[in-house]
This record gives sequence, structure tokens and C-alpha cells, in this order.
Amino acid sequence: MNKEYLILRYSLVEEAQKALNTKAIPPVKGHAILPAIKNDREFKSAGALYSVLGFKELVPSFGYDFPNGRFYCGKIAKLKKQQTGEKIPGDIVEVVHDNWIPLSVVIDIQTQHIFVRKDWRYGDPEHIARSLQTAFTDPVLATYNHRIFIEGKSESAKFWNIVSSKSKIYRLEFKLISPNILDTNQKARDAVEALQDIFGQDEIDITLKNDSGDLKVPESPVSNYLEYIAEGEGSWSVVTEGERGGKKAHSSNENIDTVSLPSIESENETDDSQMELGEKADSVHTLNYKESNLGAEVYATIKHMGKS
Repeated sequence: MNKEYLILRYSLVEEAQKALNTKAIPPVKGHAILPAIKNDREFKSAGALYSVLGFKELVPSFGYDFPNGRFYCGKIAKLKKQQTGEKIPGDIVEVVHDNWIPLSVVIDIQTQHIFVRKDWRYGDPEHIARSLQTAFTDPVLATYNHRIFIEGKSESAKFWNIVSSKSKIYRLEFKLISPNILDTNQKARDAVEALQDIFGQDEIDITLKNDSGDLKVPESPVSNYLEYIAEGEGSWSVVTEGERGGKKAHSSNENIDTVSLPSIESENETDDSQMELGEKADSVHTLNYKESNLGAEVYATIKHMGKS
């Protein structure tokens, strides 16, 4: 069965302040994420407990061809509390249980893509991206003195569809991360690099507003920024008139591209104690098949996007 996955991309920006005992970033920058997925661990963010676990390299098998040493699959999970009513003699009492919400994650360490399962029980797409960024930040920073940024891929056509369908544009914002991914728009890349040479910024925030709603959105230079953002090097937001008066905000985080990919989880997990030895072997074989299938589908998706 296929599931919907968000398409994200990670960027790595060196900290201006040098740190002791850090390594030089690998020649292929995307490999710098590996320390963040090497070991299972838990972390807290905004009062919630999260876990990064089970990451391993996806290995091709017969019939499922993709490059070795490039794709890693694992999970990020968020702990939520679930209340259930349990019956005892003469009463029903509320009992609180741990309820971990897991998301499958596939990382391409060459093109710096992240494919993560979309699940509203965990949070909205922006929350998913931010939790992944938080999960990976400290290990990467400690190892390579680089900060990691994670943004969704969002086609520029979605922005233009919103703008062209509205008569009032009140506010426009672009967040541009300092250049990291090689296939971003060259004009925007050159502009951001020039400013980085002067100011040393991690990112640039551009805010334009018009209280009357008469903000102009010219194709140039806006299209350059949008192409830069579309590759995962930033985000955009725009405020227009609402459907029934007032104002409405739209953002790239609400319009992240998705793709349908095969699930590696079983629909009905069976307790190991109830399985025969032969069934366990079959289960392992099935999991390997599913993982190879997932790797092949992710590779095909990246090639289709022209990023192979």
C-alpha cells in the first residue's frame, strides 16, 4: 500500500564562529547529516518528547536497482498521551497511555532530499519539517560546525496561482537560506552569496507590504526567488484578501510537494511470540523486499525531478 510523503530538502550553512574539535565537512555536503541518524536517541522540543530511531542504509536487491550508500531509511516519532477508559468492578477509570506517533523518513545524502510520511496525527507539514530540523541540528553542529535547515519543496506555480486569483495583496515575505544546494536559481544565488560575503548571514528575510492591498508582484525578480525556494532553499508567504472579507495568509509550508511511495509497515503487525520460525524468516524477507522497493521508488522520483 502506498502512503503520501512530503518532499523536503536540507541545507547546511557553516557557523561564523569557529568551534574546536569539529571535522571538515565531507566533500559531498549531504553526507554531513549521517551523525544525526547514526544512533537511536530522544530529544525534547517545545515540551514534547521525540525519538529518532532505526535509521539504516537502503540496500538494492534483485529487481530493485538504485545506488548503494546513498539512501537511508528510519523514523522520527513524537510522544503523545492517550486517555482510555478501563472497566474495573463497579466503575470505569481513566488511564493515560504513551502513544508514539511514528513517521517513516527516507534521506538521499547526495541530493539532500528528505521524504517523510505525512500524518496529521503527528502535526502539520511545517511542524514535521521543523521537528526534523530540531532533531538533526545538534549532532551536525557538534561534528561539522554547520547548521542544518530543512524546508519543503514547493513549485512556484502554486504561488502564482494564489497571486493571480486575488485582487488584494497586502504582504509578501521571502526567506532565503544562504546558498548550499547547487541547482538553485543562479541569479538569486549570486545575490545571496554577495550579501553573505558582506554580512555573513545564515538567511535573508525579505518583507514587502502595502496596507491598502495594492502590493505589486512583478515576475522579475520574484520568479528568481521562487525558483531558489522551490529547490528547498527557503520559504515564501503571502497575505491576500479572504474568501469572505478580512485577510488570509498563504505559505509554501502549506503547499509542500508530495509523492506517493510504498509503505514498509505491515498493516496488521503480528506478535513475534505467535509466529513460527519459518514465518519470521519470511517476515524478514518481506521487509527487505519492501525496503528495496521503497529505495527504488525514491530514486525514480528524484530522477523524474531531474535531480539524479
